[in-house]
Amino acid sequence: MASAVDSASRHTLPARSPGLALAVLLGLVLVLQFSPLVGLVGFRLSQDANWTLLGAGRDVGVVLLLALAAMAWVDGRTRHPVPAAVRWALLMVLAYVVLALLNGSGLVLTALNLRRLVLVPLLFVAVWLLPWRPQDIDRVFRWIVASSVLVALFGVIELIVSEPLWLDALDIEGFNAANTLDRFGYLPFAESGRFFTTDLEFVIGRPMRRMVSTYLEPTTLAAAMAVLLVVALARRARGHAGMGLVLLAVVAGLATLSKGFAIFLLALMAWRAVGWPAPRHVLTVVLAGCLLGALARGFHLEGPLEHLDGLSTALQYLVQGRLLGEGIGAAGNLSDLGNEVGEESGLGNVIGQVGWVAFLSLLWLRALAIDLHQTATLRRDEGGAWIAAWLMFWTITYLFSASSLGVGGNALGFIVLALYLHPASGRVPA
Repeated sequence: MASAVDSASRHTLPARSPGLALAVLLGLVLVLQFSPLVGLVGFRLSQDANWTLLGAGRDVGVVLLLALAAMAWVDGRTRHPVPAAVRWALLMVLAYVVLALLNGSGLVLTALNLRRLVLVPLLFVAVWLLPWRPQDIDRVFRWIVASSVLVALFGVIELIVSEPLWLDALDIEGFNAANTLDRFGYLPFAESGRFFTTDLEFVIGRPMRRMVSTYLEPTTLAAAMAVLLVVALARRARGHAGMGLVLLAVVAGLATLSKGFAIFLLALMAWRAVGWPAPRHVLTVVLAGCLLGALARGFHLEGPLEHLDGLSTALQYLVQGRLLGEGIGAAGNLSDLGNEVGEESGLGNVIGQVGWVAFLSLLWLRALAIDLHQTATLRRDEGGAWIAAWLMFWTITYLFSASSLGVGGNALGFIVLALYLHPASGRVPA
């Protein structure tokens, strides 16, 4: 850690590490990165379906951090000026909770969908509120980078070994079928969109295998590789070596065949070449995406363009005057009530459930982009803009993919953003 942020010098930093909170956060990173694979191995050895629920540890980790952050706030150990992004996140969560209490979608559907909407912003708030020391933040960043490298390297191995690993050694089909919460667990390995994509079949004549690594899923893995990429690029911007990490992140991210990751790379190249879209232009990116969604209305979209349909149906839904949506749990891709509004889009999912209230999430994005830009400018940090660029990745996936919701690889990105904004962080560790 190079130095503490200027604002931190005007406020008291903790004299000792919040040991329990640090242990929980480091543990959460491990759970995010490796729990799906650990669950698979546990199931293979025991044939106990309870191993399929190991991912619930992610939710438990977020709740523990939130409780520890609340206690730190009450005890007066956190008394820094609260950035706008934290305030908007709390307002958004409050609005979603109120709407959840008012709807009648059923307890299970409401709970499953509410957790997807609120846990990540609450994680962001909790990580920012905790009284970290600079060395704590340094340790967490190194932990994220090291674990991400392991995830990427394992991904390369599993992509090469493929069926002998997943079918013969680990019985991935049995594991997915045993998960009662997995709507697509019944699909055979060769027919699963998690392991294969048909987006380019019209070009190469066959489905293409996707990297899933320890995540057992490509799109949230792409979010984690985007985190590794921006941290490595920030390191290089500060004059340190990091090209190996950059190349590893790009190769692994592209190997997921995630359209969001590919678009993100194109956006980064455009930003460096012509200055747009810069990380602070997230609302402009949203407007461009919504324009594409509106233009796609009425067309039958297939293949790589089908994700436009989720955003398109959601925008049409708003035009029809549905002010507060169908209710949390009553629409989107985790609802079984038959309403398909916004299914393939994160923003579309939220619009279908809460209507115009979904735009609170865009105001949160705007506040985050401004806070990150101002923080990097204040610190004169050449790497800050690269860290903020991860928000551009999430904005793209939020528009076009429901995988942007929930606590997965996306959570790593918001942990990074919260730590970068923290008063104890003069700059992201190199």
